[in-house]
Amino acid sequence: MKRSLFPILICLLALQVSAQQVAINKQHSFPKTVPPGNYSGITWLGGDRYAVVNDKARTAGFHLMTIRIDETTGDIKEVRADSFVTSNQPNRDEEGICYVPQRNTLFVSGETDRSMVEYQLDGQLTGKQLTIPTVFKSARGNGGFEALTYNATTHRFWTTTENTLKTDGVKPNISRKIPNVLRFQSFADDLQPREQYWYMTDSSEVKGTEGKSTLGVSALAALDDGQLIVLEREVYQSPKNVGSFVHVKLYVVNPTLQKAGDLLQKQLITDFTTKMNVTDRSFANYEGLCVGPKLKDGRLLLMLVADSQDQYKGYLKDWFRSIAIANIDFKPQPNAGNNLSAVLKAISSAGNDSGLKTPAFLSNDELPNPIRFIPEPPQPGTGPFDNDTYYYHYGKAQRQTPRGNQAALDEVQWTSKAFSEAAGFMIGPDETPEIFKLAQGAQKDANATNKRAKNYFRRTRPYVYFNEPSLVSEADEGNRTTFSYPSGHTIRGWVYALTLALVVPDSTEALIARAQEYAINRVICGRHYKSDIDASLVEATAVMSRLLSNAAFLEQLEKARKEYAHIREKKKEE
Repeated sequence: MKRSLFPILICLLALQVSAQQVAINKQHSFPKTVPPGNYSGITWLGGDRYAVVNDKARTAGFHLMTIRIDETTGDIKEVRADSFVTSNQPNRDEEGICYVPQRNTLFVSGETDRSMVEYQLDGQLTGKQLTIPTVFKSARGNGGFEALTYNATTHRFWTTTENTLKTDGVKPNISRKIPNVLRFQSFADDLQPREQYWYMTDSSEVKGTEGKSTLGVSALAALDDGQLIVLEREVYQSPKNVGSFVHVKLYVVNPTLQKAGDLLQKQLITDFTTKMNVTDRSFANYEGLCVGPKLKDGRLLLMLVADSQDQYKGYLKDWFRSIAIANIDFKPQPNAGNNLSAVLKAISSAGNDSGLKTPAFLSNDELPNPIRFIPEPPQPGTGPFDNDTYYYHYGKAQRQTPRGNQAALDEVQWTSKAFSEAAGFMIGPDETPEIFKLAQGAQKDANATNKRAKNYFRRTRPYVYFNEPSLVSEADEGNRTTFSYPSGHTIRGWVYALTLALVVPDSTEALIARAQEYAINRVICGRHYKSDIDASLVEATAVMSRLLSNAAFLEQLEKARKEYAHIREKKKEE
C-alpha cells in the first residue's frame, strides 16, 4: 500500500512545483487613469514605463503609460495613461509594438497596411520599417500582424499573423474547428527577414456552432535565451453575450533547437479563462503581451493588456494582468521529430491554382509535341540511370534539412505562391488578376504539353521503383499510379518563371534561381529522377517558343506589364 502511494506523492509534489513556477495575478482595471480604448499591444520601456498601442485611435501612434507593480508578487498596483504621441498619420489598425533599446525607438505593426514601421519615442516616424516577405501579403484583413516582439540579447524581431494566410489554407471558425497554421518570421537588426518556422494553434474548444469564435495568436514575447512565449486565445461570443468567454493559453517554443522551416514544438506554460455571465464580468480579450521587469526573487514578469472595444456597451473593461514565471526550462521534446504533415495537409486544402478556370493560350494543334524532341528516359543498368540513382540518394540526404522542408512545401503550395517571393510581389487572382491570368494560361499549356509525354513514356516514379516512402508520404498512394517522366511541377515552374521574367525583367535572376530550386526539390521529394526534371526544362523551352508567337499570349502580356507598372509605382509611393 505504501509503495502504491509513492507515485501519487510525486505527482502532488510536481503540481506544487508547477504552481510555484507560474503565478497568475488578478486582473485589474483603472477607469480613472486609463481612458476607454482598444488596447492591442504593449512593450516595456524600462522602469515603470510602457508603450501601448490602441488599434482604433484617431491617428497612428501609441500611449505612454506608467505601470506600478508589487516588486515581490508582480501584482499590478497602478496603471496611468500619461500621454498619447502620434505621427498624425491615419490609424493603421495598429496591433503589435516592441521597443528596441539600441535604437531607442519603437516598431509598430499594422493590420491595414501589413507593415511594421519605426517610431521615435515622440511619435514621429523615422522612415524605416521591417522588410516583410512577400508571402505575408496574403494575410487576411482582420487576421494579420497582431504580434510583434524584439529581444536585445538575441538581436531578433519576431512576428506572426493571427490567422492562417490565404495561401496556406483556410482559417478556423465556429463551425470549422481546425487549427490555424501560422508562419513565425524573424528579422535581424538590419531589419531584413531571417528564419521562418511553422506554428500550429490548438483547435476551438467551443461545443456546437452557435455564436462566434475567434481563434489565433495575438502576441509574442521574445526571451533572452532565444525562446518565445506565444499567446494563443479563443474569444467566444454567444448569441446573447451571456456565456461568452476568452480562453488564454501561454505556450513556449524554442526556435534555437529546431531548424528553419520546422513545425515548432510547443509546451504549455499556463492558461486561464475570463467570462461574461450573470455573476462574472471578467471577460477580457487579451491581445497584448510583453516581458516586463524581473521581481526581487528573480522571477520573470509578463504584462498583458486586453482590448475592451472602448468598453463595449458598458459591459467590458480595459483589463491589465501580470504573470510571474520562475525557473522553468522550456524545450521541445527530444527525438519528437518534425511532423510537417498537418501543415502540408492544411496548405493542400487551399487547392491548387493549376485547376482554376483560366483559359490556355495554345490550341491542341499549337502545343509542342515533346515526344519528338526529348529522349527516352534512362533504363536500369545504364550509366544515365546510375546518375539518376545517385541524385535520388542525394535528394534523400537533403530531406531532414531546411531544404527538405522547402521541397515538401513546394509539393503542395500553389505555383503562383511559390514564385511570388522571387517576383517581388504577391501573385494571385485577387491581388494581380492580369499577371495571374498570363502565368496561369501559360501553366495550362505547360501541363497539356507535359501530359502528352507522361502518357507516352509511362515511367515509374523513383519512390515506387525503390519501394520507399517519399518525403511527403501522405501523398504516396495517390501518386503511385501516375508517371514520372517528365516532371509536371518542373515544367510548370520553368514556364511560370520565364513568363514572369517577361513582365518583371529586374527579377529575372531571382525567378530563374527559384525555378532551378523548384526543380531539384522534386528530386529531394523522391517524386522524380534528375533526368525527369532535365527533360521538363527542354519541354518548357518549346512551350515558351510557341507562346512568344501567340497573339493572345502577347496581348495578355501587355496587360500584365501595365498592371506591374502600377505595382511598381505604388511601391515607390510606399
